[in-house]
Amino acid sequence: MLKRKKLFLLPLLSIILFNVSWAAEPTAKAPGKTGISAQKAVVKETSVVKTEKEFEVYDLGEVVISAEKARVKEVAIVNEITADDIKATNSKTLAEALFYAPGVRVTTGAKNAPNVSIHGFAQHRILVLIDGVPYYETRYGLLDLNQIPTENIAKIEITKGAASVLYGANALGGVVNVITKKPSDKPYTSASMEFGNYESQRYSATHGMKAGIFNYWLNYTYAKSNGYRLSEDYEPTPSGIGNKKGKPLFSRIVQEKGQRVNSDYTSNNIWAKVGIEPKKDSEYYVNFHYLDRDKAWSPSTNSTANSIRYFPDKPAFTNFARLPNYIDWGIDLDAKQKIHDKVILKAKLFYHNHTDDLVSYDDETYTKKLALSTYKDYIMGMSFFADYQPVKWDTLRFSVHYKKDNHEERADTYLPFDESTSYTGSVGLENEFTFVKNLSVVAGISYDWFKVDKGESTETKKNGDFDYKTQYPTGNTDTYNPMGGLAYTFADKTKLFGSVAKKTRFPNLGELYGGDKPNPDLKPERSLNYTLGISRPFSKYAKAGVSAFYYDVDDMITRDTPPELKYPYYVNYDKVQLYGLEVSAEIYPLDDLMLRADYTYEEARNRSEGRVTDDVTYVPKHRVNLAMQYSLPVIKTRLDFDMTYVGDLYSQLPTPQKPDTEVQRTSDYTIFDAKITQPIRKYFEAYVACKNIFDKDYQPEVGYPAPGRSFWAGLAAKYF
Repeated sequence: MLKRKKLFLLPLLSIILFNVSWAAEPTAKAPGKTGISAQKAVVKETSVVKTEKEFEVYDLGEVVISAEKARVKEVAIVNEITADDIKATNSKTLAEALFYAPGVRVTTGAKNAPNVSIHGFAQHRILVLIDGVPYYETRYGLLDLNQIPTENIAKIEITKGAASVLYGANALGGVVNVITKKPSDKPYTSASMEFGNYESQRYSATHGMKAGIFNYWLNYTYAKSNGYRLSEDYEPTPSGIGNKKGKPLFSRIVQEKGQRVNSDYTSNNIWAKVGIEPKKDSEYYVNFHYLDRDKAWSPSTNSTANSIRYFPDKPAFTNFARLPNYIDWGIDLDAKQKIHDKVILKAKLFYHNHTDDLVSYDDETYTKKLALSTYKDYIMGMSFFADYQPVKWDTLRFSVHYKKDNHEERADTYLPFDESTSYTGSVGLENEFTFVKNLSVVAGISYDWFKVDKGESTETKKNGDFDYKTQYPTGNTDTYNPMGGLAYTFADKTKLFGSVAKKTRFPNLGELYGGDKPNPDLKPERSLNYTLGISRPFSKYAKAGVSAFYYDVDDMITRDTPPELKYPYYVNYDKVQLYGLEVSAEIYPLDDLMLRADYTYEEARNRSEGRVTDDVTYVPKHRVNLAMQYSLPVIKTRLDFDMTYVGDLYSQLPTPQKPDTEVQRTSDYTIFDAKITQPIRKYFEAYVACKNIFDKDYQPEVGYPAPGRSFWAGLAAKYF
């Protein structure tokens, strides 16, 4: 307890002591980044990594107002994915783009939805933002990131460990902030079409321009696919169908060789940004998005995963399902105003709405409907930021966040109607100062709170009429989250950095009130995050770095199934520790050639009292990313090559409630991707791409085999 109090006091004392108006020599401007790299260094600019001025980065999407001067990025592990990186990997969605980032793992499981993790922290423990605004559905804190097309993305910032306190609550394992595009000085118009296996097709059109103080950016993207093909090496296995008291009644092959069963989708996405910029450091924008996805839910190939759930004695839900309406839409209002040479203000208002319908069927033929489950969610909130720079070497930043989460659920007419509501707030104060040349110091603290206002379930009669209402306990909790870090840059541009931060994630509404047994007494998850790293440019042609991380997590929330229940509910584990290394290197042996390598080592240990094992599921020890980009002289043909290796991991472990559960591991896998792009005159380019070149059969999540070899061919045109 004493250590935690000391950790709380240190940043606060630093803010008070060092916000004195001293005179000191300012530091040099921090060099920029190139590609997916944790290092900041001066690297030779080549035709491979150069991006034309087709668009500008939406400054209001940055959480830190004066982003180019932000030292908080210097003290954490930060990776940046640029628009050029996205293009090189032929990534068409946000989830696909994140797949190639170091320390990030992207898998696909139930609902054909991607699951993103950073350093072993699952997606609901990561703060996912688009232009600084949270994106998720309110039941489990997740959102299908395949809904978000990459045509509008200028860059993706991934912050791990000691993220700035200005982001607000629930950034336990890190932050993914997607920053979108806005028009440059020239009018911009583009269109593209792409075709792939199994009648996969994709069309996109974008237009943006400036007219005096006014500007806008519009995009429409349509995508459709009949599914994907599994590897030729895939071997079908029987899966349990039906159940009686949780045990399969009979087995059947639900997935033969060839096309993945029930893997089709159709997407319609609209993005619009309209704004005025009366003068420098004065911006006002309205942002709108509409994401509509009709998708299938491929059944699990695991032997016992497809059993039918009964409510109470009527068959209801299985893994044979479709989501015909998976829709997100929202409006964001952004404003930035410089009111003094030393003061800049920024504000955000947002409202996001999510609905989805899940139709359940009795078997893999998808003919007999069993039940319909409907979610209706909305988020509404605001954020306020202020920058105050009394002297060049000292910046004081302030943030306020407040939002409301609401969830409504009806799992068929004979089942209860559930509704829950929560409020989350945060006030953050952060000081960045460089009173010593080449030394950057960051200290901050946030006060975060969480209040549950409603948690109730309305029982239903056999005829579907409402019967009586059960109101579960509600309550509130709060906490302080301090952070501190420093970075020192030597004369040869070697940078040494370190940071420590306390982070908290409050339980979501699904963890509190979902499942067969609500648990409103869940505690927030708390973590002490430590990072230490060094990076160095060896010349204009090479750079490298290594970073270490350690996370000490208390009260981690997980699902377990006690003997008296058929299905799991959420409980707190006492303690989990996650630690490891990130190593990266990037070289330019030729003017038109770039080589990059990233290696991530991760360990996860269960330190809870009463644990059956020290191991933790779904954290691979080893992950390697290799990339090559080469542009042929004269003809400008561009070659992009990527390799990804993911080590084996535990997919199933015994728990205190089920100590006899069999230990299972997934196999490691290596996949290769490639893309060839050919410019055609000034305004066109054609490309072909291949994912999983060697047709590797692998399962990132048990029961959900990944696509085999797939091909894409596309044509794009742009004018600006």
